Amino acid sequence: MTSPDDAPTMPAMTRDVLIQVLSAAVGVEQKSDSFEVGEGHHVTFYVGQPGQAMVIGEIASGTLQEGFVEVVVRETHTTTFLDYDAVHAVATRPPKEEEKRRAGFA
Repeated sequence: MTSPDDAPTMPAMTRDVLIQVLSAAVGVEQKSDSFEVGEGHHVTFYVGQPGQAMVIGEIASGTLQEGFVEVVVRETHTTTFLDYDAVHAVATRPPKEEEKRRAGFA
């Protein structure tokens, strides 16, 4: 039997780890040191410490610099500069499927 202390943990976020995460994310196109989130796709960064995170949602694009990551929010065009180790999670969500119409009353 294993204890919670024996559970595997994700390594601290680094530029290389973030590149791997974004490469695996559906709807994210990576080009060299930058990435773009496809239309309708949603990417959120959780920044801070687990349990005490700030959310940066609706990210449209970003640039992976040597010592930090720069992200741009889709609607407000706000640019935020983050230390890699401040990013502790990345969430992605695909576009919502259009609701199909059903026969009958609306």
